[in-house]
Amino acid sequence: MNDEKAYWDNRYEEETTGWDLGAVSPPLKEYFDQLTTKDIAILIPGAGNAYEAAYLHDNGFSNVTVVDISEIPLNNFKKNHPTFPSERLIHQDFFKHKGEYDLIIEQTFFCSFNPSRMNRVKYTTKMLSLLKPDGKLVGLWFNIPLDATTEKRPYGGTKKEYLSYFAPSFEVLTFKPAHNSYIERDGKEFFAILKKRNIKKQQNNPLHGITLKHILEHLVAVYGWERMDQEVRINCFAINPAIKSSLRFLRKTPWAREKVERLYLKSLKEK
Repeated sequence: MNDEKAYWDNRYEEETTGWDLGAVSPPLKEYFDQLTTKDIAILIPGAGNAYEAAYLHDNGFSNVTVVDISEIPLNNFKKNHPTFPSERLIHQDFFKHKGEYDLIIEQTFFCSFNPSRMNRVKYTTKMLSLLKPDGKLVGLWFNIPLDATTEKRPYGGTKKEYLSYFAPSFEVLTFKPAHNSYIERDGKEFFAILKKRNIKKQQNNPLHGITLKHILEHLVAVYGWERMDQEVRINCFAINPAIKSSLRFLRKTPWAREKVERLYLKSLKEK
């Protein structure tokens, strides 16, 4: 957490916050305005100055939680919105956060960390663990090419890439270019509504549409290789473990693949 915290503290201290729109994002405002249940549990991770949280609070939503790794924007938010419950302003690494939510809002968070495939799988896995059954992940993802270097934020992606992370575990209700972005982001944002798949509704084939590669990446993100080796005793998890070599072994070893698939299903049920 320390390196990431220092990075974001520095950005806020130097006011190099080019991603900051200064107001609630229009696509999210439009989505919020059609919500009728005001007591649903809502989480906004990596919220920064949290204009979305302020808008929701001002419009009667009573159960909004904000998480950010930097304390600076949280303190600013507290000063600017003194009626917002301070216990719901949480200074924490999102990936260590625990809770259960009906709705999680994505706004320039996914794009903020190193865009390795494992990090993005880790994000997806964490979202799943925080959402209640049938909960939704709603927000905006940058529709810009992923930069070849890892120095430039925000990190974007393509619809195909994003869906490779989300489609196995979420029902994709919509994933399309936003029609009402701020002018500087016009044509550069996808708006998505993703509903957590309820595994209990898929008892006949809970692994339908889920690739072995996704299963392995998910397990590495959730457990790590050492725990995977403890759960499923196979050499490819213990000796120089890697996704590629594990895929080769599991594709030709049905009994081992079955154990790995059972471990994956078990992980989805754990909090």
